Amino acid sequence: MINVVKATGEIEPFSEGKVRSSIKRAGINEGTQDEVLLEIKNHLYDNIPTSEIYKIITDFLGRSKPIGKIRYSLKRAIMQLGPTGYPFEDFISEILKMEGYKTTVGVILLGKCVNHEIDVVAENEDKKLIVEAKFHNDSGIHTDLHVSLYTKARFDDLKEKHKIDEPWIITNTKLTQDAISFAKCVGMSVMGWNYPEDKSLRFLVEKWKLHPITVLDNLSLSQKQTLMQNHITLCKQIANDHSVLDVLSIPLDRKNEVIAKAESICNNSHV
Repeated sequence: MINVVKATGEIEPFSEGKVRSSIKRAGINEGTQDEVLLEIKNHLYDNIPTSEIYKIITDFLGRSKPIGKIRYSLKRAIMQLGPTGYPFEDFISEILKMEGYKTTVGVILLGKCVNHEIDVVAENEDKKLIVEAKFHNDSGIHTDLHVSLYTKARFDDLKEKHKIDEPWIITNTKLTQDAISFAKCVGMSVMGWNYPEDKSLRFLVEKWKLHPITVLDNLSLSQKQTLMQNHITLCKQIANDHSVLDVLSIPLDRKNEVIAKAESICNNSHV
């Protein structure tokens, strides 16, 4: 039996099913899935880091299915929304808009006792939420109990004055079991990269095809940072409104290349 070492240091058996599932979610067709698995098996050894398996997959897709590589790299791309957490707040705001909420980012609210900086305020016809958008740039860092505790404390200080119905925590990595247990106990919603299964961050990103601009390999890091400073975090924003690229002052042919790639990532076709 071949074991793999996760980013957290945990060791678990290599699962062909998990790998196939992750590739399939990226829109990779079955034939290419088989080819990727064969490539991995040719390089497997006991206690191989999951980061090395990830590199094997992305290298293979980069050679054969470039758009597939971009889609598969989704989790890493979201981690590149840093180094600050502000682009992640914009990213979460866009997801909540697709879920039917009106959103405001970076709000200062005066509570019963003190002022609070709220990452995202979201509201629909039924309820009003405050959202703690917890960004990590390393998959081995988990959102723990203290985040649940202070999010609940903020909610308690704000709920009456501002008629807040629920506090939420949304993070791009995992949550500890204590963080989840406390949230369930006090009626707080939590969303991690793969939790809960039918309403996780990954599920919603894939559902609405909200790929971050950090997947675009024909933009430089500084160009991505400029877009994020202007609250452009999604490929879909570029695909829907080409003028958002005007802040970059790039030649028309380069602009068209970026638009074409953004549109390819957002479409429904399998690769």
